[in-house]
Amino acid sequence: MVNALLLILVSICSIELFSFAATQANLLLFNDVPDVYQRRYDGESWRSQKEAWGAWHKPNSTDRHRSICFDVRYQANEIGARDSPFSKEKNGPTPRYILLGDSFAEGWGVDFEKTAQRHIERLTGAEVYNFGSDGYFGPVQYYLVYKNLARQYQHDGVILFFLPANDFTDNDFAVWKNLYPTWYRPYYRKEQEGRYSIFYPDGAVPDENYDERPGFFKHLLMDYTFTGNTLRTIKYLVSRPEQARWDYSGYFDASEPQQEAAVYFLEEIVGEAGQRPVTILAIPNREDLKRIQSGGDYKDQYWYKRLRTLQAERPNVDVIDMAESMPRDYERFFLPCDNHWSALGNAEAARLVAARLLQEPARPANGHVAKDHEAGHER
Repeated sequence: MVNALLLILVSICSIELFSFAATQANLLLFNDVPDVYQRRYDGESWRSQKEAWGAWHKPNSTDRHRSICFDVRYQANEIGARDSPFSKEKNGPTPRYILLGDSFAEGWGVDFEKTAQRHIERLTGAEVYNFGSDGYFGPVQYYLVYKNLARQYQHDGVILFFLPANDFTDNDFAVWKNLYPTWYRPYYRKEQEGRYSIFYPDGAVPDENYDERPGFFKHLLMDYTFTGNTLRTIKYLVSRPEQARWDYSGYFDASEPQQEAAVYFLEEIVGEAGQRPVTILAIPNREDLKRIQSGGDYKDQYWYKRLRTLQAERPNVDVIDMAESMPRDYERFFLPCDNHWSALGNAEAARLVAARLLQEPARPANGHVAKDHEAGHER
């Protein structure tokens, strides 16, 4: 009996020691420091999950998000967007654009003044209303937030940040049903004649809060042990085997049914926009760029061909493939501890979008930080 208890104790200590070392080396998918060692600022308390599009922000809320490579504060306006106050009617001739997308549009991990949205505003002189959100936010949600909320605000065009790294899987229930089966978030279902409907999982209930760690035992692990990081990583890898592959590339590896569904909802957004211009920015992550620079050709993928066809068919649609302008030393465009954009990545995305909006030729990125002539901000 004593030997068995000793074995269990040694095993627990070994797992905790391994988890500590792996966390410090940033080797796991989750590398959080337990609350017992510091106050947690995980950027989740300002989020909710009660709208038709699932994840969103609580109106007039604030939050702090701290990681090993950034420490930022978030603030939501009166409708829950990460932005200054909105007005439904325009007050003058200044162009106004609606920005749709996930955490890249929201500005995850960077100060508000360094988000792509703010750079676009400074470079073009236009207003950009930010309807982006973190929270496994995909094309179904882009469509719902545009149709049900953003479209109420008078605007001249739409900017859509499209992230192949997870936009093909975020609304595929087959990917999520074993991970968070009752989260209140929308998924697609294919119907006849190539159409798609939207559904919510059985048992899903709108929630004022957004919590990735429900339950006493999970909170205990996350608050007091590094082992929680290891267990969360294992669960993620088991529950989402395709996207959780270390070498998964959304530019190359999404299934054709997933690509078809994602592009369908992008086209629905174009339809809802009417004659307004829609600028779609395709965003590569590190793994996408690694594959591309190793000689991989993604331009025969369904999503790419269909977006280019859409651009050819609809004169108001402009598709920008950010991968085409990224330099070989692309690491500086991402946070060192995360796969989101750094301040420089946000600035580069804004430069590409602004050039199209202004009908100026976009130059290849040189990896250097320039300055806005008037505002003096990085771009």
